[in-house]
Amino acid sequence: MAQHLQGWLKALAHIGAAVNRGVSLSELLDLIAKTACELLSYDFCAITIPDAASQVLVIEGSYGLSAEYIRDINERHPVRLHGVHTPSPSGQAFALGVPVQIEDFGSNPTMLAWRAAARDQGYSSMISVPLNSSDETLGTLNCYTRLTHHFTREEESRLLMLADQAAVAITTSRLRSEQATRITVLKELNESLEEQYELQRNADAIHERLTALTLEGGGVRALGGALAEILDRPVAVCETNGTILYNTERDGISLPATLLANAAGLPLPDVMSAGNAGFLADVRVPDTTGMLTVVRVPVMIKEKVVAWIWTSGKLSELRPLDRQAMERAAAPLALELLRTRTATQAEWRDTGEILSGLLSGRGHGTALLAQAARLGHDLSLPHAVVAVRFETGNEGALPYWLAATFTRMALQVSPKPLLGSHEGYVVALWPLGPLTPIDEVRGIGDELRRIPSEGVQNTDRAHGAITGPVTSIADYPAAFATARGAVELAALRKSSPGTLVLGDLGLTGLLLQLPDVSALSHYTDDVLGPLRANHLARDPSLLPTLSALIHNDLNASKTAEQLHVQKDIVVEARRRIEDLLALNLSRVSDLTRISMALEVDNVIEARQRQRINDV
Repeated sequence: MAQHLQGWLKALAHIGAAVNRGVSLSELLDLIAKTACELLSYDFCAITIPDAASQVLVIEGSYGLSAEYIRDINERHPVRLHGVHTPSPSGQAFALGVPVQIEDFGSNPTMLAWRAAARDQGYSSMISVPLNSSDETLGTLNCYTRLTHHFTREEESRLLMLADQAAVAITTSRLRSEQATRITVLKELNESLEEQYELQRNADAIHERLTALTLEGGGVRALGGALAEILDRPVAVCETNGTILYNTERDGISLPATLLANAAGLPLPDVMSAGNAGFLADVRVPDTTGMLTVVRVPVMIKEKVVAWIWTSGKLSELRPLDRQAMERAAAPLALELLRTRTATQAEWRDTGEILSGLLSGRGHGTALLAQAARLGHDLSLPHAVVAVRFETGNEGALPYWLAATFTRMALQVSPKPLLGSHEGYVVALWPLGPLTPIDEVRGIGDELRRIPSEGVQNTDRAHGAITGPVTSIADYPAAFATARGAVELAALRKSSPGTLVLGDLGLTGLLLQLPDVSALSHYTDDVLGPLRANHLARDPSLLPTLSALIHNDLNASKTAEQLHVQKDIVVEARRRIEDLLALNLSRVSDLTRISMALEVDNVIEARQRQRINDV
């Protein structure tokens, strides 16, 4: 008896040690099943527990049972706990909480459904003992014998004792497993919090670094360079009109400026209007090799996107800190752009006052020179006058994009060129060297004409003109009037947009420089008077036809094509013109006289348009 008791105590201690070692639940259940067979000399043993949904009992631990039997019971004939089901010892023991035994499966009519399984595994008798904990039944301990066997009360008592120990072991194992899971979750959460804290700390450090650069006046270049260093990727900053403010390469990789300029005009994300900055986003732009994917983040001032920060690659390739860095860089860049805009607008107001005094002739020369000198402009030197006409409703203040672009154009020029607006024109006074030909400034006019307006890209629709060199303060009004006359004349002739130098206009250029063209009006009246009278009275097409004929070297076919009429109509119009004017356009002298009259007439009309615009 003592030896038998010692065996039981040793077996239970073995189970307790397994629990303390933290073995898996399936390993623990196999050990309990094996212990039951060894202590009570049974042939097979199984431990069933409810599945995750508590709908069926499944075998989770066993000893002596074949794998095929376990798979058949678990997958094809599980012991159901609810609904209509075939009675089984395990189900009854689990539901009632008391031992249930079957002495002979072959003779018990209620076990007909389980006879085949018993026969295949080779057992005749079975007892199922519930694994009861303090508040629930955890499962069942099932023991089987090959021979028909009656399980005595003593056996039931021992099995119940073993089942109680097994229930304690299972509960302890589950608690340890749950505790380990909680510890793992808490550890992962702690690691995640540490990572987030480190990310936030690094992001704050980046923000402080970028903000410090802004406060130190480092400008867009310093901010872009710092961001490129942080990302270890190329970075570009461009305005929404496509103007590139900064672009740098990294490890030989650079961003295509032209593609970014075009992509800057892509429609803004819908999320912008939904109160979400839409911060980081992938943008696909067409490339020579297909579609290039880049990442951009908006720079916003007063809920309006004013610029974009770009970097290479895809959003998914950026580290969390890289994403934070790009988003954090937007605020300092917005401050820098706002500061630049404020300074630009202030300088623009000052230069506008100087230009108004110079070009209108109403300012005091000495005071204007001193005022310009304080801003870094030396108007005592020769300057070219570049005038560009812009169709804009805002003539009171030059848009930031124009001033900022002009500043970059004039960065290496000394003394500083002066830029402003006057009477509907953007005017630049560009310093000239002693031997600098005026034609070299044509490129400046082209640049000013091509500067895109806010929200519009690659515009080239304006006319521009250049006069000079101007060497005296008193000559600026006349120089501007001449340049403006050339622009008005180009618009009158519907010329293609471009930048004119007076030398391009020949005699017309000289006429535009005359301070008073009233005397020339008598000349045009004498030459073109009959045609004008007929134009007003009967046929308004004769004067335009004459201009078109002169423009097309008297070619009737080209003139008809230009005027969108039949050639016969042009031929008849020429005959009538020659009759009214009493001349022959085929004669060189008559053709020269008519051509000069038309040139003078155009100059007079351009001057009249200037006066209308002034009013």
